[in-house]
Amino acid sequence: MGQDHLGGIEVLRHGPVGEIRMNRPRVHNAMGLSFPNDLRPAVADLEADPSIRVVLLTGEGPSFSSGLDLDDLAAGVIDIPWFHANEILFRRLESMGKPVIAGVAGWCLGGGLQIAIACDVRIAADDARFGLPASKEAFLPGMGTWRLPRLVGMGWARHLILSGEPIDAAEALRIGLVHKVVPRAELEEELMDWAKRYGEVPAGSMAGAKQLCNQAYDLPFEGFVEELTTAMAVAISTEDHLALRRAWAARHGEETL
Repeated sequence: MGQDHLGGIEVLRHGPVGEIRMNRPRVHNAMGLSFPNDLRPAVADLEADPSIRVVLLTGEGPSFSSGLDLDDLAAGVIDIPWFHANEILFRRLESMGKPVIAGVAGWCLGGGLQIAIACDVRIAADDARFGLPASKEAFLPGMGTWRLPRLVGMGWARHLILSGEPIDAAEALRIGLVHKVVPRAELEEELMDWAKRYGEVPAGSMAGAKQLCNQAYDLPFEGFVEELTTAMAVAISTEDHLALRRAWAARHGEETL
């Protein structure tokens, strides 16, 4: 298992699975001043590595992330460019041509929830708690206001955003915020099981399908069909697809391609 340290972020490699682990456990992995500068090279590293098929996002210690480091905010060292830099990085995770799976335990608040919902899949430990408390802090929950309605529907999104109240893992599962809840002791194994499933999907079709999903709410039908046509032409020309067609033909006694 490979491991690199980038400030408050660790990058780990488990064969074809890369892991970005937030590593400030004493402050529940709060996102401080250096967070975007720590996260940026971690994302770039795993995104560019062709041996990495799936990316995990986790937090060291008792929590996934408690969100913005309020000490740094109170000290006046966090400003608008910091928030913008984070949003661009969250979008890179969201648009990365590899599946990204968040493994959530303990607190997942504010920026912690915002980065979790930028991932493709969320697996939660049974002690996880989710919330966007920004409104209670005379603040705004960033692009969580854009992603959360797309994920759980406007009704639940408005409740979580406007009330600032947290929900537990069981409620998060019920409203579709997470995909599965497991005992905390089983979270790591569950994440690797999900990573294995996604890692078996051909990389080209995975990237194309994820790109189309990211455009699903933003393009009219006519524009989306054009994007689909282009993506389909790429997919059916890949060696992975052609190999499957040859195997199918061979099994059925047809002429191979």
